[in-house]
Amino acid sequence: MRLFLVRHAVAEPSDSARWPQDRLRPLTKEGRKQFRRLARNLAKCGVLPTWIATSPYKRAQETARIWAKVVGGKLSEKPVLFVADPLVPDGELTAMIELTKAQAGGANLVAWVGHSPDLENFLGRLMGAPSAKIHLAKGGVACLDFENEIAEGAAELRWLVSPDLLGV
Repeated sequence: MRLFLVRHAVAEPSDSARWPQDRLRPLTKEGRKQFRRLARNLAKCGVLPTWIATSPYKRAQETARIWAKVVGGKLSEKPVLFVADPLVPDGELTAMIELTKAQAGGANLVAWVGHSPDLENFLGRLMGAPSAKIHLAKGGVACLDFENEIAEGAAELRWLVSPDLLGV
């Protein structure tokens, strides 16, 4: 299985007057454009997940929908989009692993869209390096491979990319 960990794209700044609940804070217009360009570049390279799990927070869902739309234009079927509570801030990796095993339906290309620092923590734990210092930029994507099933400590990091690195 190949797993892509995606940090949501650039969101509006926290503002309790505009978004009394942080979960409602959206992406910026530039964040949407930047991630769309990144998703197109990744799709050209064959990064086409068929199952995308997203945090229920608006900014993560918007990021996931952008990627699903881009990927859907390249595949015969649109990818499955799944709202996953374990991807909320301070989410739980073990629950997300179990949810993926139960819901991804044997998909070989899977993505999780969530938040920092949780995704960096998940990344370290999945690679067996829970104290690793990892930075995943807003709109950044990390690619992990699992020889067998997804499990803590079983991943190999294949690559990590930021929008800036790709010039988008």
